[in-house]
Amino acid sequence: MLSASSAGFAVALLAIFCLIFFVRRRLNRSKNSAASPINPKSFTRNHSHQHDQKKPPAGAFTSAPGDFSPVHKGKARAGGCKFDSAEVRRTKNFRTPKIDTTNLPKPDPRIVAALAAIDVNRLTEVIQKLSGETPITAAGQTTTLVTRNSFTKGLDVALAFIEDQYKAMGAGITVSRHVYTVRGKKFANIIAERKGVVSPEKVVVFGAHLDSTAGSPWGSESDCPGADDDGSGTAALLELARVTAGLPLSYTVRFCHFTGEEQGLWGSYAYSDKVAKEGTDIVAMVEMDMVAYCAKPGNRLDIHDGANKNGSHDIVVKFVRNILTYGINLNPVDTHNHAVDDRSDHAGFLDHGFKAVVISEEFTDDGFNPNYHSTTDKLSACNMPYMVEVVKAVVATACELAAIK
Repeated sequence: MLSASSAGFAVALLAIFCLIFFVRRRLNRSKNSAASPINPKSFTRNHSHQHDQKKPPAGAFTSAPGDFSPVHKGKARAGGCKFDSAEVRRTKNFRTPKIDTTNLPKPDPRIVAALAAIDVNRLTEVIQKLSGETPITAAGQTTTLVTRNSFTKGLDVALAFIEDQYKAMGAGITVSRHVYTVRGKKFANIIAERKGVVSPEKVVVFGAHLDSTAGSPWGSESDCPGADDDGSGTAALLELARVTAGLPLSYTVRFCHFTGEEQGLWGSYAYSDKVAKEGTDIVAMVEMDMVAYCAKPGNRLDIHDGANKNGSHDIVVKFVRNILTYGINLNPVDTHNHAVDDRSDHAGFLDHGFKAVVISEEFTDDGFNPNYHSTTDKLSACNMPYMVEVVKAVVATACELAAIK
């Protein structure tokens, strides 16, 4: 029989064990609750990486040796996705270079005004027209654009629409078609340009791809809206050109709408070959590829520099510092890995030794747009307030890259 003191000790010990159990249970619940998204229904369907055609089928129209410079490796397709999910997981907890966020400059009132001028309605309308949700007028003809697949007339309509948008911006900006060939077949990019006021020989390139796919890019597709991929980048590029029109940028800025991206980065390969051959002084290249989907809290913006290839981390630093300087509601993430190497239109510029990054929404398994390369990639899945913040970051960083006077 236990003594009174022994019984008291046993009761105390039991109480301690019970306390530890309940505390740990409460902590686990709190951790799970904190990790839960605000609106879990909006992204419960993770991207599977399995539905795309990973390799061209037999007899598909593909590029031939000699179409592009041999410096290019060709578009990476492992996993059939915009990013290499295995690389993302491998580097998830890696340290990235520290970015100095001290001594931030005072906001430039001219840039503040440009940010305030960003029009969410205009961004929305462009995406709606490009994805076939509202009629589009191009070259005097009105139609409904149900596809921008590279082998369809829909892409021709989109090209004409983009030309019209730049022409409507008036003096100070020129627009032209850059024609390139793949196996003898002609394709075209749209290149708009605003000359720098101090050093016009220095060029900053901003890009987005105009073509779309619903997962089978090797032939004609009749339904591929491509609202986020990459109608969002296209709309952002137009808005960048519009709101910076009156700013005294020292360097020339080129607004490049590439085609053939879904087939193999064709348009950007051809254009990067051109500027490299001409010896163009490319200060930096920024590609905007999928910048309107954000279903998780935090407004994450991924900035991909190929682990500082060609010193491209300098562009990442400018994005981060400008986001802080102008109080932009984004959480910039320096991915600093190889997850998007050879998967977007910045790749061709990196191949030629230029500094280049691609900015995007969150490229992770549980944050990626589940509508990617499907017929459901429409405006309804786009987060337009988030996209406005992305465009703000692009505008502010463009002003720094182009050395606002």
